[in-house]
Amino acid sequence: MSVLPLRRLLPALLFFFLLCPHAGAVLSDDPGLDDSWKLVTDRKGIQVFMRHGDDSRLKTFRGVMRMPLRDEYAMLALYNDYDNYPQWLHLVDGASELGRDTPLRRRLRFTTHLPWPLSDREALLEADMSMHITPEDEHVIVLLNNKPELLPANDDYIRFPELEGLFRIKRLSPGEVEITYQLVLDPGGYIPSWLVNMLLRDTPYFTLAKLRRIIVQSEYQGLYFPYLDLMGPGRPKDIPPVKSYIYQQTGAASRR
Repeated sequence: MSVLPLRRLLPALLFFFLLCPHAGAVLSDDPGLDDSWKLVTDRKGIQVFMRHGDDSRLKTFRGVMRMPLRDEYAMLALYNDYDNYPQWLHLVDGASELGRDTPLRRRLRFTTHLPWPLSDREALLEADMSMHITPEDEHVIVLLNNKPELLPANDDYIRFPELEGLFRIKRLSPGEVEITYQLVLDPGGYIPSWLVNMLLRDTPYFTLAKLRRIIVQSEYQGLYFPYLDLMGPGRPKDIPPVKSYIYQQTGAASRR
């Protein structure tokens, strides 16, 4: 059995950490930066930060990107399109929904196929989405909790013993957002620390770069989902204007 070159194999291990989740003392929904974060990549408008010791079992990374986004419902359309997750989550080979309490709280399963000699990984997650609008800050955030007990053990995969993080879309100005995704994880099994550190550097970059390209595709434009109050051309004209201090300042909220 052949072994893939190292540079192709590195991003695979973190494939699905994009949306990660509910962090208590480790993560919060206010992902500010302090002196403990180290900038490791800054290219093409995407920054990647890390915060952990080389030998620490728990690894922490964050990717940050600013981009234009005039149809905010496109992000929801992409979030709902599980079949297409492998197109933007780096080296993901499967994603599915196990169930939901509401459209904002879902239980998800992700898998990836890793080249020999690494074992394939599996994540079972609870995804909680919420929207926050204040005069100082407007954002949608997805928090994910690791829920390995959702399904019986599967001998074909190693489940991540610890996994928590966030995915946040923050309005900066009309038609511009900042996307942040952050993760704290224990990859499970044995993977050399230097290898984990390298993929933590690369995976956020490639995932955000792919997201930026795919979000403008036509199948994600002009849609509407009633469970979040967002801007977009698919928003019905017979409902109240979107609540947004940023858009109200420009008059764009009433024009939809």
